[in-house]
Amino acid sequence: MWIPKAISEAGSETPFAAAVIFSDGKTLTLGGDHIGMSAEAFLPYGVESVPPEGEKTAVVPAGRTLCCVGVEAKRVHSLEPGEIALYSKGGASIILKNDGRVIINGHVFREGGN
Repeated sequence: MWIPKAISEAGSETPFAAAVIFSDGKTLTLGGDHIGMSAEAFLPYGVESVPPEGEKTAVVPAGRTLCCVGVEAKRVHSLEPGEIALYSKGGASIILKNDGRVIINGHVFREGGN
């Protein structure tokens, strides 16, 4: 992956954690020890997310770019290993359970029907 390569090429720069103090949908402004610095959010293809203000992020320097590569897990849902949850700040959620259930905003859907 390009992230480990970017870290090794950055030399003395190391990854760090910072809080989001502002986000305009593309660029994040960081707080904490790196107040006022701007970072770009990097996500898997096909996934979009804008971390809200106050979220703790993992930031990786890559040359002249600071890359936000994730946010601190909040453990909003009780998940077992292998399960996935997507959720918004407003409370909408989709949970993929190991037993095949899909839970959308509290409504349970099972394989082969409801």
